[in-house]
Amino acid sequence: MKKFLVFLFAVFAMLAAYAAELDGLIDARAELWKMSGQTVMKNYPDLFVWMDQGRTRLRYNVRENRAPLTLFGRRVLEVIIDVKDEKICELNVSVYNRGDAGEMPKKTFDALLDAVENRLAGFAGRENVPQTQNVSVEGSRIRSKVWRTDAYDVVMRWSYTRSVPEFLAIDFFPAGGAPKSLREGLKTTVATSELDKRLINDEDGSRYMTVPMVDQGAKGYCVAATVERILRYYGSNIDQHMIAKLAESDAQRGTNINKIVEVLEGNQVKLGIRYRKLYQYSDLDTYSDFKGMINSYNTIARRMKLKKIDFNDYVYIVDRTKYLSYGALMKSLDFKVFRELRKKDKGDNRDFLEAVKENIDEGIPLCWSTFIFPGVGGSGGSEFGMHMRIITGYNTKTGEIIYSDSWGAEHEKKVMKPEDAWGITVNLIALEPRRRNAK
Repeated sequence: MKKFLVFLFAVFAMLAAYAAELDGLIDARAELWKMSGQTVMKNYPDLFVWMDQGRTRLRYNVRENRAPLTLFGRRVLEVIIDVKDEKICELNVSVYNRGDAGEMPKKTFDALLDAVENRLAGFAGRENVPQTQNVSVEGSRIRSKVWRTDAYDVVMRWSYTRSVPEFLAIDFFPAGGAPKSLREGLKTTVATSELDKRLINDEDGSRYMTVPMVDQGAKGYCVAATVERILRYYGSNIDQHMIAKLAESDAQRGTNINKIVEVLEGNQVKLGIRYRKLYQYSDLDTYSDFKGMINSYNTIARRMKLKKIDFNDYVYIVDRTKYLSYGALMKSLDFKVFRELRKKDKGDNRDFLEAVKENIDEGIPLCWSTFIFPGVGGSGGSEFGMHMRIITGYNTKTGEIIYSDSWGAEHEKKVMKPEDAWGITVNLIALEPRRRNAK
């Protein structure tokens, strides 16, 4: 009997989790904006987690939570709730996105779109005609419909490319709080002259800023998440799924750095930013570059009495053409040796550190593309890889680099020795607001 009761309670708990509905928050209407994040945590136990130490963002994601959360009777993929002064100030629902759910047939997506629009129209009032807005960025068309009510502004956003659906999202704002237009929502709203006032200076010498956390989850969206975080820091309402679409990101393979550079450079006015390339590691662009690097690496390895690399072990031939197993070769490197190799670039090393200090002192966070070596810089993985993170500060006393990964609250503020930071650096990019002075 006791075992049966335990089983029964387990079933009830599972059913309660299965029945979790977001509709309760939405139905609160204007009362929603009086609720605290803690109220959400209490009403939806084990579903939401805080994304940052300051408790300004709550997140639910279907990949990381077995218990489903529904809206209008449909399971949602992700929910982000922004909190300001301990009260909810914005609610974003991802009904569908390709990164979390994979590809969806266009016919199925259109049916989902119609169903969601119909529910929102009924929710806002049938007499309330929505405002239709479209914007084109990098050849991609993003569409939206906006309903403005006494309790909320509701924005439905969606996009697809060549009949391949990308995302469908719903944003809830306090009445009058939605961007005037989809185009305006993409733009930054702060001026560069205001940024240094946001800097935090701790007694231990840490000088840094707190950039909104975005959790990329299990997807290879580090580039999209990094760009979203910085643009949101500047007041934009863009999200990683919109950026992923523009940059043609893949949930498994990630984002081609050249593509995101093309997007950012080509859409500076539309996004309200200025793009500046501060550094690019171009010593490994060709087969010959790699061969030369390994020769230099082996010289240092011999001096340090560490294992040398046989370059030919990573070369294979197809139709008389030589190819290099790049990932396998880089994984075989000893970071201690590679770090010493990078130290030879004294001028670039100095310029990198100066660029970090100069931009941080102005309040500008930096997109930082890096190598990932096993066990280096907080990496617990066993594979070599590429990653993008944000440099948010530095220590004026120790020279340590302060950075953040887009992986949730525990990765908001991390530190790395300057020599390690330089050893893994591939690209350093500054995105700053286009507007110079405050209005």
